Amino acid sequence: MKTIVISDLHLGLDDSLSETVKNRPKLAAFIEMIGREHLADELVINGDFLDHWFYPATANAPRTSHEFYKACAKNNAEVIEAIKDLVRSGTPVVYVPGNHDMTLTSEALEEIIPGIIQARDVPGLGRYRTGVRGEVVIEHGHRYEILCAPNTIANANIMEYGHPLLPPGYFFIRLKERSIAEGRYANPTRNTACRKVPPTLPEPNPNDKQACAEYAYWKLWADIVSDWFPVEEELDDKFIEVAVDGLVGTFSPRDLLPVTLPGEDSASPLFQELIPTWDEMQRRNLVPTPISARHSIEHPISDEEDIEVLPTLECFDVDPSADVLILGHTHVAGYKEFPGYDRPKVFANSGTWVDSNGNDPENTATFVLVESTSEGDTVSVLKCEGKNTVERIVPVQNDHIRPTK
Repeated sequence: MKTIVISDLHLGLDDSLSETVKNRPKLAAFIEMIGREHLADELVINGDFLDHWFYPATANAPRTSHEFYKACAKNNAEVIEAIKDLVRSGTPVVYVPGNHDMTLTSEALEEIIPGIIQARDVPGLGRYRTGVRGEVVIEHGHRYEILCAPNTIANANIMEYGHPLLPPGYFFIRLKERSIAEGRYANPTRNTACRKVPPTLPEPNPNDKQACAEYAYWKLWADIVSDWFPVEEELDDKFIEVAVDGLVGTFSPRDLLPVTLPGEDSASPLFQELIPTWDEMQRRNLVPTPISARHSIEHPISDEEDIEVLPTLECFDVDPSADVLILGHTHVAGYKEFPGYDRPKVFANSGTWVDSNGNDPENTATFVLVESTSEGDTVSVLKCEGKNTVERIVPVQNDHIRPTK
């Protein structure tokens, strides 16, 4: 049984806002190739498929997620049609939610791609089991991050209707896109004039776990507003427009800090319950081994963290029947074998399809191929090369992984 896993496609509402435009024809061609040349028995889209986060803080967008995703699908019609053709051909296509599309409902996705299989467990999350022995576990990876995991507790008291879901990462990315739109993101020349001086939070008692977590959050927020995503507006200027399934309002960068600062009467209305209820939120999100709020803030999932920690902590050690774990989320294609178990254990990350991939811009258009048999699994991390089509498929090679088994 052959399974191809792709993730982090980040198909956007508008080409001027999307991270995946140049690679879109190649992505459509690859999906067509899967069906035409029977490269796999199933295709798994492992999260961040249609992107509901990457648009500027002041951008006018459809007021409901359903409308947003329909418009996003229309803007990326060539990829959507390729997936629909693959489904019609009889090749199963499976969707697993990511953080950038956690508000994509099963009804909306079924309307966009009739017949797609949806692997969901709780709102905004899902795991998919496959392989001839059910030994392959596939999920996006945002379940374990306080900044990216869906949160149904925080913000419940300020919802106009419906149920909360969006985590702080959504707002930070909206701020990042505003910084990009102003030409300030990663632009030292333009950053200097608008760099903010964030308010100071005193260092907490090291024995106070909640205060330590709040301090870690404050340090992250201070870096974001002063250096990482600088904008022209001031910290208290309300310009981040939100209208997502009942969370409606215009917020300031200061509103993204749910901490009471010295001299203030109260904290921001946003995410007041984020840190105190993180343990309960992990229980609701089916996290096998809880992670402290402070650790999750200071050590978000990275290429090193997910390769070294998650496969053992969250999968292989708690589920002996799992032999392969595949994540996305980090945009870093990866592979690692884990010795010391009764059967071989393998971790892989499927990478991304964005046009330029951060610090490793050429490491994109990647995927994972799992060949599952009754005797064992072969896991390969591969890359599609070419501009408007797939000219060849080669093993991924970088400093983090061995390219193939």
